[in-house]
Amino acid sequence: MNAKVREIMKTDVYTVTDEANIGEVIRILVDNQINGVPIVDGKEKVVGFISDGDIMKFVAKQNPRIIDMTSFITVWYDTESFEKKMDDLMDLNVMELATTKLVSVEADYDIDEAAKVLGDKKIKKVPVLENGKLVGVITRSDILRYILGRSLQHKEEK
Repeated sequence: MNAKVREIMKTDVYTVTDEANIGEVIRILVDNQINGVPIVDGKEKVVGFISDGDIMKFVAKQNPRIIDMTSFITVWYDTESFEKKMDDLMDLNVMELATTKLVSVEADYDIDEAAKVLGDKKIKKVPVLENGKLVGVITRSDILRYILGRSLQHKEEK
């Protein structure tokens, strides 16, 4: 019998509402030493996910962009200072930086199915849903801990 996501997922999930600003998100990430949180609407439906990577993309120095407006080409340079970006960042609505194409897994998925989703999508954490409701999150670390625990258990049994 294959182990299920529900057996190893974290159920103490931090979330933010779709009304939150990035300052609130950063506080939750830093205070709880986590790298991302699901975003829920007023009906507790998961509507997005925000990670430290999404925030880093916003504050990172952008490479020059070439914009072709058919009749002429212009190059746009990112000249905004890091300090200005930080100031702008704190008040941004979470949905402006969030990933809204939600990637999630079901609580009754086999653990290897969740590992495939995390690996294929190159992400570290996904919300776990059951009947459309958020019931937990599963991370790469959760799966690695499970693998290690199983390995140690098998060694002890031999």
